[in-house]
Amino acid sequence: MIKEAPDAPQSAAKIKSDLREYLRKQKVGTQLPPERRLTEVYRTSRATISKVLGELEMEGLLTRQVGRGTFVMPRDTVAVPAFTPTNQDEVLLVYPDFFAFSIWNQIHLLEVAAMHRNFRLNHLRVQPDSEWDLLFQLVERSKSIKGVIIIAGMPLRKALLDRLGALEQPVIFIGKVDQITSYPNCYNVSSNHFLVGYQKLEILLQNGHRRIGLIHNEPPTPAFQENIQGLKAAARNFKLPWRTLIQPESHIDCWQDSMESGYSQTLEVMRKAPSLSALVVDTTPGAIGALRALHELKLRCPEDVSIITAQANARIEEFTCPKLSTIVTPMEKITAIVSGILAGDSEFPLREYRVDPVIIERESVRNLN
Repeated sequence: MIKEAPDAPQSAAKIKSDLREYLRKQKVGTQLPPERRLTEVYRTSRATISKVLGELEMEGLLTRQVGRGTFVMPRDTVAVPAFTPTNQDEVLLVYPDFFAFSIWNQIHLLEVAAMHRNFRLNHLRVQPDSEWDLLFQLVERSKSIKGVIIIAGMPLRKALLDRLGALEQPVIFIGKVDQITSYPNCYNVSSNHFLVGYQKLEILLQNGHRRIGLIHNEPPTPAFQENIQGLKAAARNFKLPWRTLIQPESHIDCWQDSMESGYSQTLEVMRKAPSLSALVVDTTPGAIGALRALHELKLRCPEDVSIITAQANARIEEFTCPKLSTIVTPMEKITAIVSGILAGDSEFPLREYRVDPVIIERESVRNLN
């Protein structure tokens, strides 16, 4: 709780010092009182409070969101200096500020491609609910930025897409984004999530499984929706009524822990339907959570419950017990398409690309036939 100030008005320096001490003790996401209330607390003007909050935002201690308020939150940050003089063309690489192996691996591959193509990547990490103002500032200030790559592991509001679509530079989204063709400077390169969903269910059905649960350990992004369409298509083709697939009531939001979600949702669906013989899990972190849940329920994989999932995750899936069967999209192909679009290669004339996945069968699916 912010303490009431003495009757005498407080200087900007004293207000800033008090607020800085307060902010460092708060949890990320804590909302500050409105500016009007802060002017009452510190016996000062609205202009002084606004100036102090702006300085604290620049220090990375809080973020101000129009129409919502001021929150204790790291700001968007440039991970590689964006204004260092260079003779190379530059590309701004934007990605969410949380760790996921798939994001790290994609960044690494893009760095290698940048070296081979002789352009420099400037990294920009963005926070939840960010308006991405820093991105537009960088593009405006740096004339050497020739394109923007966005790893789209987060929801993108239409207002933000409109701003990106108004840029002169090409903007390439890695990950499924809807309605991208309405923006003439935008491109979309992603996994064929429809085929990922289809193949996951197809593998189980071909191995004789009919009592199947779905673990939605990833948030409801466009990629998730496309994955569901693939699952439904496989169910229709194998004449498995969709309503017989057991799904959790709980769900995960963006920026939450997908491993924890896989764990809790597995407990939920197995308690709903203890006779399930297989689980379709969105991604490998969720599958690791599912394995833990099955262990606590004294069930074995694949003897009692099989698991099929997707993505590679630092080869962890090769060292779990059992080794996880996965559907993997070759990220090298995604990187080649992205770098080819940036370079203007004639072999990449389209605005949208889908990269088909590869099935890697290991030990986690039992054949019931």
